[in-house]
Amino acid sequence: MTVSVRRVVLGALAALALAAPPSVGAQRPAPVDPATAATIRRLLELTGAAKLALQSMEQMMPSQRAANPQVPVTFWDAFLAHARRDVPQLVDSLIPVYAARFTKADLVELVRFYESPLGRRLSAAQPMVTQESMQVGQRWGARIGGEVGDSLARAAATKP
Repeated sequence: MTVSVRRVVLGALAALALAAPPSVGAQRPAPVDPATAATIRRLLELTGAAKLALQSMEQMMPSQRAANPQVPVTFWDAFLAHARRDVPQLVDSLIPVYAARFTKADLVELVRFYESPLGRRLSAAQPMVTQESMQVGQRWGARIGGEVGDSLARAAATKP
């Protein structure tokens, strides 16, 4: 890989990282007991968390490709292939996040909810709710951006 392609790829990775929520802390997470980890894995399976993360990444990919046209298509294809392959690593990384915020009893209740008919319905609807919510958020942001732009343009036009 040439230096310029390497810079472009690193820039694209930085853009993807910036699009992700910030990290809460860089310290190593506390170990999670196996029973709690198994409950969290079940919860993540029931909620489709990994599937939703991949779906979000796949939905962001066209805008990332457009914003970084100098990055070869093969990079984006390989990136998605690696992401799909490494989903178990994502799940492993999420276990301490859930363990730090929920007690074992909380997790058991959450699993119970997501195993219920309403929980299964929520889990099934979540991908479309997420996708539609992103679209609504984009339209909302575009409207606000237009209003602010118009307001600033009017203010600039009235200045002597």
